[in-house]
Amino acid sequence: MSMLDDVPGLRCAGEVLHNYVPFPYRHILGRAAGCSAEAYGCKVLSYQVKDVQRPAGQRENFLRTLHHDHGFQVLYLRRDNLVRHALSNIRARRETFHRKKSDPDGEPTALHVDPDRVMEWMRSSQALRRYEETLLTDVPHLSLTYEEHIRHADDHQTTVDLVCDVLGIASGPVESSYRKVAPASLRDRVANYEELARRLDGTPYAKYLDEDEGSNYASA
Repeated sequence: MSMLDDVPGLRCAGEVLHNYVPFPYRHILGRAAGCSAEAYGCKVLSYQVKDVQRPAGQRENFLRTLHHDHGFQVLYLRRDNLVRHALSNIRARRETFHRKKSDPDGEPTALHVDPDRVMEWMRSSQALRRYEETLLTDVPHLSLTYEEHIRHADDHQTTVDLVCDVLGIASGPVESSYRKVAPASLRDRVANYEELARRLDGTPYAKYLDEDEGSNYASA
């Protein structure tokens, strides 16, 4: 969101459906109508459509209605590495995970995790991904992954240019106001890494421990 908000003609709100609202469509359209920029965007998480808003009889058609009836373009961002995604969610609930550039620097600490809790997060993510596929049925969208389009700073400008091309607005230089503070290596990120690796051994999730660790910073 912070990357796209750097574009002069685009204003991006955060999770506008984080809390229950009686009329989610009107809520989004009202925010868009109050935006003075050329284009308006907001962040909608699948669990918010499924479990928070619960628009009666409209959940599976939520994105379809926004696109076909109200002209919204859908950008679908997901994370491929379910282990990293689970760790991000766990850490985010314990501390401030994404910091502003102006915040004091500090060495990120390794996270001690319950391996079974990590498994629960990954299974939940897979279930939500299946639900997202339902939401996206017959909905044109731009598919993006964190690993390919956001994780590495060198990809940020290309990603923003791609999104702006889809939206039909002029792009701009990226200077994101947020950065990742967690260490890159999973061995460095997890204090009890060996315990986690033993729990995942023999499961479909073990493969995520072997992926290239890559860069240690990226925009939120």
